[in-house]
Amino acid sequence: MDYDKHRKHRYAGYFHRFFEMVNDPSTDSIVSWSDNGKSFIVWNESEFCKAVLPVFFVSNKMAAFVRQLEILGFNKIESEHWEFAHDQFVRGHPELLPPPESFLYQRPSEAVIGSVMESVKEMASAMRKKQVERTEENLIV
Repeated sequence: MDYDKHRKHRYAGYFHRFFEMVNDPSTDSIVSWSDNGKSFIVWNESEFCKAVLPVFFVSNKMAAFVRQLEILGFNKIESEHWEFAHDQFVRGHPELLPPPESFLYQRPSEAVIGSVMESVKEMASAMRKKQVERTEENLIV
């Protein structure tokens, strides 16, 4: 398999989509930048899930959206609304967004794969041995 053709990580474009979504002035009553521009706030969760998320993402579930933010390193800000911040996510500064290639998939080396496979085989062998011992103990009793 040619892994170079399958290198894009599934989260590669999310920062840019988040930025586009928060920057859209037509959705400011639903989601917008905070006053200081260093975080964004979801003002109306139900409208956000119904009208905004489906335009920018596959899922329209808030939990899935929050999980994506957590994976990308966003932090939940203590507030009465859904507010999130990230050092590279700042109003007016799209140049701070990480480039999509920073999310490229790096295939583990053959040595790492071999080492992991050996560990798995050893664990499976130990489990089989333990199962045989238990079966023999049950037959004796």
